Amino acid sequence: MNKRWENGSMLMEAVAVLPLLVALIFGALQMAHIHIARQIVSYAAYAAARATLPLAAKEEEEAARKAAQRILCWLVAVPDSTHDGVLMPDPDSKAVKDRILEFKVTQNDWDREVELKFAFPLVMPLAAQIIARRFNPVDFTSSEPGSHISTDTFGDAFEGPHLIFHERISLPKPYIVKE
Repeated sequence: MNKRWENGSMLMEAVAVLPLLVALIFGALQMAHIHIARQIVSYAAYAAARATLPLAAKEEEEAARKAAQRILCWLVAVPDSTHDGVLMPDPDSKAVKDRILEFKVTQNDWDREVELKFAFPLVMPLAAQIIARRFNPVDFTSSEPGSHISTDTFGDAFEGPHLIFHERISLPKPYIVKE
């Protein structure tokens, strides 16, 4: 067989397989990104619930929100949050506050329950669009914990799909703080 035909065959095989390979790589990266973000949002809800434990009832909501924002800011580092030339997450930034869609602290006798909804952007090219089309928002209820897709914008320049994480954590309060 002619060497030139073999080179052409290898080029055609590469052209046929390369888009699939790129989509698989971006998909794996996006799934890893989603897994890490889910863990961070879950930990933010836990930190918020834990922040309520040593406080009086009237101080719990604000302390819980600040604790959650300190954790969630690591998912939303935006260029306007540079300090001394270093990109640092800012817990009080508009980007963090806009992506917290719902935040509630419920006080039930000895339990403190925190409910948190957070909009996480799907940023990987191609993979984000495939994931967004795969999930049907009608299949998910907004009242139950879990995840669903939203195509809304959340106060920033990112126009792509967002995965909405919904976490609910309950911790027993070991004592009641008198006011």
